[in-house]
Amino acid sequence: ATKFRDTYSWKEKRRQVKARDKNLCQVCLIDKYNTNYRYTYEDLEVHHIIPIEEDYSKRLDSLNLITLCRYHHEMAETGEITREELQEIVAGK
Repeated sequence: ATKFRDTYSWKEKRRQVKARDKNLCQVCLIDKYNTNYRYTYEDLEVHHIIPIEEDYSKRLDSLNLITLCRYHHEMAETGEITREELQEIVAGK
């Protein structure tokens, strides 16, 4: 997973996902989970809903990727924001 994050294909896919998500945190946009600003465009990260370590085949699947601010990314990593909810947000695109 660490090697993958240094690849051109990941960097390009990450750019595409951020563009699809209008360079905004998708959880902030729906105003959930202690959102401070609805339009958060700083400290953005692209999150794998199903982790690479769990299913490597989904590493570049757009439906498995979502743009999140650092705060919501940490919540997604710990399961405070469920995978199902994140998948619903992406499916609504």
